[in-house]
Amino acid sequence: MIVSDRICNFHIKRAIKYMENNYDKDLRLHSMAKFLGLNKHYLSYLFKKETGITYSDFVNYIRIEKSKELIKNTNLSILEIALSVGYNNQNYYTIAFKKIHGISPLKYRHTVTS
Repeated sequence: MIVSDRICNFHIKRAIKYMENNYDKDLRLHSMAKFLGLNKHYLSYLFKKETGITYSDFVNYIRIEKSKELIKNTNLSILEIALSVGYNNQNYYTIAFKKIHGISPLKYRHTVTS
């Protein structure tokens, strides 16, 4: 995945740092653009140019990585984990998890706890 020290653009570095610290909050593109004082289309363009992936894919990646820690280290339900990392919908969380790791969060839990 993207390594923050490879990112040159100040705005993108700031966006990534914000995402890493606030992954459970509203991270919609227009909200981040407002936070950074940029046009959302320009932010989207810059983000893809700097990181090689879309803004939304990066948000999902950060949230899924945080959720993996919770899956490994807690007994929270998959729904509770999804909600705690910023997803409003367990189904969307499961789809995003599978897209990144190829298995469901539940199967991942069985893999890391057995």
